[in-house]
This record gives sequence, C-alpha cells and structure tokens, in this order.
Amino acid sequence: MSDREAEDKKLQTGQTQRSQQSSGFGINTAIGKQLKAYYDDVASEPVPDRFLSLLDALDEAETASKKNDRE
Repeated sequence: MSDREAEDKKLQTGQTQRSQQSSGFGINTAIGKQLKAYYDDVASEPVPDRFLSLLDALDEAETASKKNDRE
C-alpha cells in the first residue's frame, strides 16, 4: 500500500483525528508545521534589488545624520 493510500485510509477511519487529539495539540500542530514550511520557503527567497537599494540609502542617511549630530 502506498503512503497516499495509507493516508486516505487513515482519513476515512478517523485515525488521524484520534492521534492528533491524543497528542494534546491537535490541529494547532498541523497548522504550525504548515506555517513553518511556508515561512521557510519565503525566507529562502532572494531579497529584491529594490529593497537592497532602499536599505543602502537608509544606511547612508543614518550615517550622515550621525555625522551631523557630532558636529
């Protein structure tokens, strides 16, 4: 039996729901795992060049501001 078929059978018999309830976390664990997977995908994407340019401009403005404050 394939993993997919086994999972389908668990869903039909309600075993997945019982095992989640017995763990004490239930659906929250599944949601947490999916959110983490989504976050990991987003976090691994490269930063757009436009954002990098804005960050560089912010650093330059902050440096200039600190330099003016010292004078």
